[in-house]
Amino acid sequence: MILKTKLIRAGSRLTIRALATPGPPGKKDPCETLSFCKFIQKTDPPELSKLTRLWTDMANKGVPKNDTKFKSLSGTGGLYEIKTTRLRVLCFWDQGSLIVCTHAFVKTTAKTPKADIEKASKLRSSYFEAKQAHSLIHDHT
Repeated sequence: MILKTKLIRAGSRLTIRALATPGPPGKKDPCETLSFCKFIQKTDPPELSKLTRLWTDMANKGVPKNDTKFKSLSGTGGLYEIKTTRLRVLCFWDQGSLIVCTHAFVKTTAKTPKADIEKASKLRSSYFEAKQAHSLIHDHT
């Protein structure tokens, strides 16, 4: 299966991308992270502004040392969480300076839901399988 990534931010320190799954021929490839951002733009623009500022800062300055903004999820085999007050974006590292976002959600519980961790873990596995099979495309649009 071909997987794509969509560019979120590129800076002097990091590149942040989001996973997209293949869509029907002639249609856009669906990206859960970017679709979520479009939804949040309509329902909570200030919270989306926090997230986009955080992505920009991370791309230009690196990940925050403060675990209230970027945190390793222990016991997940390399998953991380990008955090604002209400939003969570699950992600992982590739090649030292590339962060790949799997999906995002609105925080409703104190801990990251197990179902979201499992989903991110499966997407991470799919990403590396596609990369190994040379069926991973980094989309520039």
